[in-house]
Amino acid sequence: MTPVRSRYAAALGTLLTLAAIGSFAPSSAASQPRELVVPSAAYPTIQSAVDAAHPGDRIAVRAGVYREQVTIHKNLTLTGAGARKTIILAPKRLVTGSDGLNSIVFLDNAARVKVSRLSVSGPGSGTCAAGALGAGIRVLGGAHLDLSHAAVSHIKDTPMAPCFRSANAVLVGDFPTGTGSATIRDSKITDYQGSGIVVLNEGSNATLFRNVVTGQKRISTDGIEFVEATGRAEQNTVSDNACREPDPGCGQDFFSEFQHAGILANTGVEVTRNRLVGNQLGIYAFGTMKTSHNIIVDSKYFGMAFQDGTFTAVKDSVRGGVGGVAVVASEVDTTARLNHVKITKISGDRTRTFQCCGFTATVATKP
Repeated sequence: MTPVRSRYAAALGTLLTLAAIGSFAPSSAASQPRELVVPSAAYPTIQSAVDAAHPGDRIAVRAGVYREQVTIHKNLTLTGAGARKTIILAPKRLVTGSDGLNSIVFLDNAARVKVSRLSVSGPGSGTCAAGALGAGIRVLGGAHLDLSHAAVSHIKDTPMAPCFRSANAVLVGDFPTGTGSATIRDSKITDYQGSGIVVLNEGSNATLFRNVVTGQKRISTDGIEFVEATGRAEQNTVSDNACREPDPGCGQDFFSEFQHAGILANTGVEVTRNRLVGNQLGIYAFGTMKTSHNIIVDSKYFGMAFQDGTFTAVKDSVRGGVGGVAVVASEVDTTARLNHVKITKISGDRTRTFQCCGFTATVATKP
């Protein structure tokens, strides 16, 4: 078998030979990425520029409010004039996407899209029966979103339409099928009706770094959710997420009631150096997971809850609020190892176990 290095060397030799005899010419200017400017005579809307762009082109979006939906099926870069200056605003009537949801920005078809220095904003004006806002940014079909120095806000309907799977700020992947991926950094995710960032399904992945994710204090919200997906959440600030009335089933019983969290994650997700403030649960974890160096403040129920698996927490800090760490066993024997975890100024239990159905919950601490 020919070694890989030899094949590469042979190919390189062929290219050099072609260049030497003049048969190998540099790429033409036409093949280089172009920059399309919005608004302009040729491209009055963002979607018109997206439709005209070639894969790899850059779209520069000037300051202004663009009341439109944007669907992207190719590799592109969208750059605004600043998150407070360039705003993609939900139109009055939303067109349903191929996933059955109404999204303001939709990425599909394995597109790799960089979006920066702009905002995606609601509210919508639909109802659960027709036209409710499904997501601010939707990533599906193996697409990848690279979002930075941006904002996603007011992802809700006016008046409120509390539909299932409704109004998530950034929604990546889908159940029962459908994947996507995202890198989201240095961005603000605020005033959403469902969850801030949701990553769904095996095969979906996200890296979340230095974002601010803020829920509402009037309705039930979650901050960041990884559900059967993988990834990393690092140095994010997540606050004000809880299960709130009048939602049915809110309460402190892990076996029969609902709790919402700043960060909800499962096996394959690393949660480190985040700041979780004023959430019902700071971190809610399932499976096999490690958390480290998170600062969790004023949780309404517990700072961290570990359910059905094996967990290690290293140098996390829980301060204020009600409880420290909950360990819950409902489907498998569950163990949480707390290594140098600080729990201070709480009004309830430092650690507490919840057991059901013959399974045991165990807490092992190292000072």
